[in-house]
Amino acid sequence: MSKPVVTVVVPTYNERETIVALIGEILSSWPGINILVVDDASPDETAREVLLAFPDHERVNVLVRKGKRGRGLAGREGFQRALESGSDIVGEMDADFSHHPRFIPSLVAALEDADVAIGSRYLPGGGLAERGWLRTLVTGTARFYLNLWLGLKLTDPTSGFRFFRKEALRPVLPLLEADDPFIVTELLFHLRRSGNRIVEVPIYFYQRRAGKSKLKVTTLCRYLWRVICLRWKWRGR
Repeated sequence: MSKPVVTVVVPTYNERETIVALIGEILSSWPGINILVVDDASPDETAREVLLAFPDHERVNVLVRKGKRGRGLAGREGFQRALESGSDIVGEMDADFSHHPRFIPSLVAALEDADVAIGSRYLPGGGLAERGWLRTLVTGTARFYLNLWLGLKLTDPTSGFRFFRKEALRPVLPLLEADDPFIVTELLFHLRRSGNRIVEVPIYFYQRRAGKSKLKVTTLCRYLWRVICLRWKWRGR
């Protein structure tokens, strides 16, 4: 039986300091893995850095998006391109090393008996770098609300380190509307609604190696209202 074609989508915006090292470790993590960097025309020329480091590499591709920027827009376009390229399994991860490539093998392996595999910081064997009390409180509240309102029953529903079987991902892509990081929640909601089997795999969430975090506490707070709106919109469907 042939091995599945695996592609990991890495959305980037000003990740020049980490992207080359990350790609190197991703390539070493899983035999034959493909990488699609989806860059929102970063002012620091993240895309150019990748092209210089991996010229003509058959498993490293770069998509530079023009026009409106956004994590959700980049994710949707990246997923679509990965599926069009013939990928059997599509993953997503951050570019700043908070998601470490060493966990990719366990996430991909989990799809032997599931449709979606999510990296969880809160399972036994997982963990995360120390954070301030306010950020911990806000993320804990977000986890509680996501499970309560969307019926997810997951230890880490806000995790953006995930892999999907193509059969699970393709049908829900047209349903996605978020152009920002809310795509993480929106996608998970539709995957659950569609009856996919979702499993969690323990990971360690690291502090980013360089640059500044683009995720603010206020962004997480806005999740609470948007989660309710998402559930209300799809009620009874």
